[in-house]
Amino acid sequence: MKRGISICLSLAFFMLSCGQGQNENKTATTTAGTEQGPVNSNGKQLFINNCQRCHELNQDKMGPKLAGVLSRWNNDTTQIIAFIKDPQQVISGGKNSYATQLYSTWNGAQMPSFSNLNEADIKDIISYINKGVE
Repeated sequence: MKRGISICLSLAFFMLSCGQGQNENKTATTTAGTEQGPVNSNGKQLFINNCQRCHELNQDKMGPKLAGVLSRWNNDTTQIIAFIKDPQQVISGGKNSYATQLYSTWNGAQMPSFSNLNEADIKDIISYINKGVE
């Protein structure tokens, strides 16, 4: 019983921590199309504002490490974008085995949706992650 309560509390903390500040990011972090310098610079800022609470590039944190994310998704940026925008829809659709595996591996912890990010923003984040710059 104590273990069940501990797991529930851990999952609740995870979900709250990853979702914090999501509303404040709607205007502050969607900067695609503005003259902010190289894509990597925009990707780094978007990563810091939206992903870094739960993810690191080279080690697991509250969520999995993101280095090598493209290869783990078979270089399918369409699926990565869909997952970032609405992870639960991709998982519940059951068509992406990697998304289902992630959900299982991370004990059913749910990544929050980032529907506030447009496709260009997400591609900038992926570009930043692939360069491995921190």
